[in-house]
Amino acid sequence: MANTHTEWVQGHFIGGHPALDLANAVFNRRVPEEDNELLKSAQDIGNWFKASGLAGAREATAVAEIAGEPFVERIHAVREAAAKIFGSIAAKELPATEALGFLFKCAASGLAGGAVGLNGTRPDLAPARWRDPDAVTAVLAMLSIEGFFTLPRERLRSCPRCGWLFLDTSRGGKRRWCSMRICGNREKVSRHREHA
Repeated sequence: MANTHTEWVQGHFIGGHPALDLANAVFNRRVPEEDNELLKSAQDIGNWFKASGLAGAREATAVAEIAGEPFVERIHAVREAAAKIFGSIAAKELPATEALGFLFKCAASGLAGGAVGLNGTRPDLAPARWRDPDAVTAVLAMLSIEGFFTLPRERLRSCPRCGWLFLDTSRGGKRRWCSMRICGNREKVSRHREHA
């Protein structure tokens, strides 16, 4: 089987915050498919950083060149901790403290070693640090922590069809789907078939 890389498109970035977009980096959270993973390699992670606007081409290439499975597995662990925390909030449940603790631990390792700086409340990496797996992991953990403390909880939603997380910025606060074009239309088709 050829190693294919995820082609990131605008539709992957519907969360309204990088931590939500990271949590959404799977095909489907509610009903995982056989090949549910979108972050399969360091190259996918580098490309995600570029497509999300968090990094330029040079930084994304540096991330893509980080070798080894442990890096990809650590990014998955940060993503899943973020998904657990924000999913709990969207479900009006108490966030999992162990997931938050894990994110703090990842962020602390990057901050303590001086690998990650701050630009306001957002993490900031010096160009040379984009090759450092600890620094890159810490950036994603810090973005998730920042989102935990700053995102409006009453506007955090989970798509009932795919489970992707998003901020409801609609005027009335009644947005239901991650994307009306994708999940909203699939739901309409499904309902139409049920009534046919």
